[in-house]
Amino acid sequence: MDKPGKARKPVQKRGMETRAKLMEAAKALFVEKGYYKTNGNEIAAQAGLATGTFYRYFNNKKDILVQLVHQFYQQGLEHALPIMGSVFSGSDDGRKIIHDLLQAHYVFHIEQKEMHKAAFPLMFLEEDIMELSRQEDQKVIDVIAAIFTANKHLLCVEDVQAAAELTYRTCEAITHCLLLQSEHSGKESLMGELEEMLFKYLFTESSTPPS
Repeated sequence: MDKPGKARKPVQKRGMETRAKLMEAAKALFVEKGYYKTNGNEIAAQAGLATGTFYRYFNNKKDILVQLVHQFYQQGLEHALPIMGSVFSGSDDGRKIIHDLLQAHYVFHIEQKEMHKAAFPLMFLEEDIMELSRQEDQKVIDVIAAIFTANKHLLCVEDVQAAAELTYRTCEAITHCLLLQSEHSGKESLMGELEEMLFKYLFTESSTPPS
């Protein structure tokens, strides 16, 4: 059973490496056994550290889960931005913007598939994780809204923020469907139709340069 503590945030390299090792161990156990069947002692053992070391850096397993959820979203944004390329400066190609958004979103979720499966149900079972997810979702939506704003001259929608949220929620729903149904045979067709649907909703026909 986890016990309360007074965790500290490391500032030195060695401490940060130890904390990262504990997070990786927790992620592996949450994926393998599930969150509710894992405790701090097991996380420390998985990391090859003493139990007391776990409680030096995390108050309990919920604390480490929160950090993993933060990390998941942060890595998602870091993964997406390079793929998005020049869209912040205006690409003049609405179809490419949607294609790159969908691909960045889908590829990242595939790469983090096991962690996503382990953490996603907790967003419905743990109120604080649900609230954290809501806050992190909003950060992603704001990034998409910024991309749309940078290319507003191509849009046919007026409410950019609402369009960004609708785009994100739709991508999430389809991605989750594909993740949960690993044998889904129509992945390429589904993603292609989603891309076409979002393009027609968001952009003018003239936003695609002639080939």
